[in-house]
Amino acid sequence: MSVPEIIKLDPRDPDCVQLKRVVDASREGEVVGFPTETVYGIGGLMSVPGVEKRLQEIKGRREGKPFAFHIGDWDMIDRLGVVQTPMVRFLMRSFWPGPITLVVKNMTGETIGVRFPRNKVARLLIRESGEPFIATSANQSGLLSPHTAHQVVEQLGSKIRLLIDTGRTEFSHDSTVLDVSGEEPVILRKKAYGTEVEKAVARVKTDQYPKKKILVVCTGNSCRSPMAEGWLKKELELKGLSDEIEVASCGIGARDGLPAASEAEYVMRNRGVDLSCFKSRQCRDSDIWGADVILVMAEHHADSVEELMPGSREKIQCLDVEDPIGLGMMVYEKTINQIEKKIRDIFHKIV
Repeated sequence: MSVPEIIKLDPRDPDCVQLKRVVDASREGEVVGFPTETVYGIGGLMSVPGVEKRLQEIKGRREGKPFAFHIGDWDMIDRLGVVQTPMVRFLMRSFWPGPITLVVKNMTGETIGVRFPRNKVARLLIRESGEPFIATSANQSGLLSPHTAHQVVEQLGSKIRLLIDTGRTEFSHDSTVLDVSGEEPVILRKKAYGTEVEKAVARVKTDQYPKKKILVVCTGNSCRSPMAEGWLKKELELKGLSDEIEVASCGIGARDGLPAASEAEYVMRNRGVDLSCFKSRQCRDSDIWGADVILVMAEHHADSVEELMPGSREKIQCLDVEDPIGLGMMVYEKTINQIEKKIRDIFHKIV
């Protein structure tokens, strides 16, 4: 039996030169094989004429059963024209990237399946190829989904030319499929993260989930943004809005896992806010995409946010608060007073 060329890659640190061979093949219109965290898949660029027909031929699958779109970064959600209701955004924030396929409506009223794999190699392949893939599991129709490259070869042989091999998949079963195209979410297939998805669905059905997310951004996520996050969470709780609005913070130049500045912790303790367990986080594109409102402390933070996620400027509000780091307790008191005043001034606008 002839077999595809197998390209072995380290799942944590893939060889970019070898990966580019597969990227180039996809750009030239080929269907390629690749791993996800759940199963091995096959797919090609959504703009390639006849890609769905080719996938049907490879799998031996009947016409009329649609394939899912696979995306490699958050920008591709907009490229697919997904209708992003508060419920859809909440579930995307909760489970993506991850082993969940969401069935959604797009702007033209079509119902489509979308998957944002957590597997690093899959994301890189799709992102570097430049557009969403139309993809499916790399098995013959009716047979078990493959969890190793060897199982793909056994089922598909040389029906594809290139197959990425990163070893056994993280999960031993398929993705969970959640239909969010209607007013209430419906689990169509309970597999990976099934229990967690059930809990999220229950929150949606009882209307106990955040409809909006506010992100606070500074430089190191140790002074201004933790203070603003803590104060805003308490203010929302006092107004009975803590279940409706989620608040988080991050730093453009932060290191993950560091505590808040001791001065910040002290001034917030005086306001009934405990920062003793706070840990810093570097801002990532998922933070920017998932936020409905972004409060930045300075204009250069807005520039950095825009660089992380082009098109995010319209979500940004600049508070224009200077960094108190290393300047003593009195400056920290002045800083939190400024933050309180400036957020109060725009509170109704952002909430």
